Amino acid sequence: VTPELMIKACTFYAGRLLKTHFYTWRERTIPPINEDDPLAEKMEKAAEYYNFRLQRYVFRHWHSYVKAQKEQLKNKLLRIQQMFQCCKLIIILNKWRDKARYKNKKRENELMLKHELQLRKWRSKLKLKVNAKEESVCPKQDISEVFLVDEIPAFDISQLPKRAILQIDFSTVKNIITDKYVVSTLQRWRLNVLRLNFCGCVLRMKTLRSVSLCRNLQELNVSDCPTLTDESMRFISESCPGVLYLNLSNTAITNRTMRLLPRYFHNLQNLSLAYCRKFTDKGLQYLNLGNGCHKLIYLDLSGCTQISDSAMEILSAKCHYLHILDISGCILLTDKMLEDIQMGCKQLRILKMQYCRLISKEAAKKMLSMVQQQEYSAADPPHWFGYDFEGKPLTEEQDIKPLKDSELTLNESTYSSEEEV
Repeated sequence: VTPELMIKACTFYAGRLLKTHFYTWRERTIPPINEDDPLAEKMEKAAEYYNFRLQRYVFRHWHSYVKAQKEQLKNKLLRIQQMFQCCKLIIILNKWRDKARYKNKKRENELMLKHELQLRKWRSKLKLKVNAKEESVCPKQDISEVFLVDEIPAFDISQLPKRAILQIDFSTVKNIITDKYVVSTLQRWRLNVLRLNFCGCVLRMKTLRSVSLCRNLQELNVSDCPTLTDESMRFISESCPGVLYLNLSNTAITNRTMRLLPRYFHNLQNLSLAYCRKFTDKGLQYLNLGNGCHKLIYLDLSGCTQISDSAMEILSAKCHYLHILDISGCILLTDKMLEDIQMGCKQLRILKMQYCRLISKEAAKKMLSMVQQQEYSAADPPHWFGYDFEGKPLTEEQDIKPLKDSELTLNESTYSSEEEV
């Protein structure tokens, strides 16, 4: 054995011995490590992380939900505040309206009382004047004519009887009274006037507009007024919605006026459109628009040569309370119109259809069983209608042929004369 090998063997042995003693010391000094502990620790950390993620996810949803609920609650509170303010404003407006109505009524009562006192005062003065002028006035001459011709006192209506204050008839004095006194009278007694008669009066636009001052007006007669226009009817209809009786016969109204009637005259019961030939079927159909003139009891369309069955069909479908209908001289109406009336106007009592050539006798007889009074004739229109059987205007040179092949069927009416009117 060489020394080198001996040294190498001793070195190897010493290393092995040191290694063996080190491992033994380490095993005794350092306790053994379990392999499951790191895995459990990792699982615990993973569980904590998962719970954290889950809590964060739930928190986000809860936060969005709470935020939405707060926004909803805020909107509800805002809505409640708006409703509260609205109710508060409504209460204030109602109190203001009641107070305004009370003041307005009080003012009207005071004005009416003042008018009544002035009326009594003027009536007493009038009696003194009449007694003083009895010797100079002709017995046949009317007192009102004396004052109209001589000296018209302020507000000439004071000389009328107490009942006449509510009903003013200008048509009887249309040739002697002026527009000035008509306007002043209506302005003075606008709260008392219930009935006005301007039949045949030629009045200016300003005078017709003064009718709108009579807000309590119930009956208005402007028939045969050549100056009546759609514009003047607009002022009257907007200011006098309580009109029950309206006579527009032989005037120049058009579809514009027909459109105003159902818009403002919701309580209209009597309407006369006789010899008004400037409105069309469409104008007559306007009566059924909106609330319409559904309360009509009396309707006069005599002499309206432009009216056809289509307009009467729509009209009869809504005017269920119609009692009296006059279609005399409506030359375009046929038997179909009577069928529509039978279906729609169940309460019809009086029917006048003179000079309707296209309506057959059979249809008229069938209609006779439905109404209590009927007038029917298939003859040509008389000359005073102003047109021939085709609706063409008559000239002075044309000869009017006598009525031939005419038939008049008239049942005895069960109504009194006042009820028929």
